[in-house]
Amino acid sequence: MQAPLQEFNLLPSRSLHAGRAQALAHAGMPAQGPAALAAPPAVQRALHRRWSAQLLAQLGDHAQPVLDLSHAALPVALATPALLGRVARDAGVALLGAYLRRTIARDAVLAARESLGASGLDWALHGAADVHPGLAETGRWTQSDLGEAADLLGAGVIAQSWQDAPAPIKLRADWKLPPTAVEDTAVRTASALDPQGARQLCLQLLARLDPAWLSNFPATR
Repeated sequence: MQAPLQEFNLLPSRSLHAGRAQALAHAGMPAQGPAALAAPPAVQRALHRRWSAQLLAQLGDHAQPVLDLSHAALPVALATPALLGRVARDAGVALLGAYLRRTIARDAVLAARESLGASGLDWALHGAADVHPGLAETGRWTQSDLGEAADLLGAGVIAQSWQDAPAPIKLRADWKLPPTAVEDTAVRTASALDPQGARQLCLQLLARLDPAWLSNFPATR
């Protein structure tokens, strides 16, 4: 856990969501985010140190490193962006699950399969209800691409999962998510779950998607 914690504390630019990169554009960060950077490793390391220092300066008194691994939100907050993306997709599909389970028109089913993939649709139909019953009203979310809607809804669940965490955890973790998921209360609370409930949902999904990662946190066993 030393490497993920060190990156979380000292190099947050390495996991910065691309949607937040514009805030550091004046410091030379690519508009598409750090992942778009094509430079020799030594140059990348130097740039990330600079970008991360600027990010941490924004935290003021909350920039102190996180040393206590006992907080229940840390298994989610310390997860890699790639793993958080998988959690977000599955959480979002679960929130859309009731709508998807009601969908029987052939064209609508085919469109859902195209957007979510066969595995995503299968999750909605055969398992997602175990973690969330699904939203009763999905009109806002089903007017656009279902995959994009699921990703945003799921990111909102993740943001909610650490909403009650101490500021040094919450503020760093927020950087891993699209701004809308954090700043739009309607997105963050769409699941109708409080932080503890959202956290439990995320932990259930982590146990399904990457049990080895979750095993690093004894309190979750």
